[in-house]
Amino acid sequence: MSAPVVKEMALTRAEFLRLLPGAAGEAPVREGDGVFRVGGAVEIALDPQPPRRLGLFTIPVMRVTLRFHGGTDEDAQAFVRRFDRAFQKGGG
Repeated sequence: MSAPVVKEMALTRAEFLRLLPGAAGEAPVREGDGVFRVGGAVEIALDPQPPRRLGLFTIPVMRVTLRFHGGTDEDAQAFVRRFDRAFQKGGG
């Protein structure tokens, strides 16, 4: 998976930091130059966007870009699945 995966997510930086360990699993996470490195194969960049306003509600928006270095397409796809599960919001 050589192309980056870009997601627009309704979360703040604080929420991202709280949920990131679930996506990283056992891999170490380091932050530097505004980029999070998960293990040696994944870089995650955050780009805050203007919030969305729906009447009285304000929803934070963050563009999240996942870049993969090394590993296989299957490794990248597995990380994206784990990332999506870790950041999935429930409702009801």
